[in-house]
Amino acid sequence: MAVSAPSLTLHESLVDSLYAEALVLADEARGWFDRTRHEASASAFDDLPAGVERDPDSLFHWAGRHDPSLRIALSCESLRLSTRLMHIIAWLLTQRAIHAGELPAGSAGSATNRLGESPDCDLALLAQLPTAAQDLIEASLRLHERVRQIEEAQLTPVAPVPTPVHIMLDQLANRL
Repeated sequence: MAVSAPSLTLHESLVDSLYAEALVLADEARGWFDRTRHEASASAFDDLPAGVERDPDSLFHWAGRHDPSLRIALSCESLRLSTRLMHIIAWLLTQRAIHAGELPAGSAGSATNRLGESPDCDLALLAQLPTAAQDLIEASLRLHERVRQIEEAQLTPVAPVPTPVHIMLDQLANRL
């Protein structure tokens, strides 16, 4: 007799999908920042570590690479990106724990299990960062907004929709 896998609810499937997306985005961000860190430590392309290829969207090609304030802005935005992704992943893991029965269903609304705020970006500075960094930051902002909307919908009480039978019973009650 074959044992079938339990069917997932729409919410569980959505959480799993968003979790996978967040992990991929975190891996892409880590990969880009690691690669650019290796490139920044090399004094010239010839000094790149073995296996690291020239990247047209690297810090070497970035117009702001010699501006200390832009390099600091890039560092700050990378920290904001990491923080945003940590908030998203933590919230999604909490949802998975609730669905697995590891946490009570009511714990989703507790302050400690809520989605953390997305750190604000300086949009004027964002436009001056390397394109790859901009893409990663914007993707994390979109993902955070989607997860925030799901959390908001989850925590918003749903007003009961009266059925035709209840409407008729209310009308009869008002006539008496």
